[in-house]
Amino acid sequence: MADRNTPTTMTFEEWRIEFNELGSDVGDIANINAEFSGTPTDVVEAVGTKSSKGFSIAMAVALG
Repeated sequence: MADRNTPTTMTFEEWRIEFNELGSDVGDIANINAEFSGTPTDVVEAVGTKSSKGFSIAMAVALG
């Protein structure tokens, strides 16, 4: 998961591209309760590695 940086020197187009790439870092919220084994590459996969369904629901609420 990459850190996102938006310096004040960015054009609107550069900012738009950077912001849209944030979706890749978060992942598809529809897969929040899917089982995942392996190395997570986004937030949703990281949630999928947890065995607690309550944790997954709490993260879904937190992610909006």
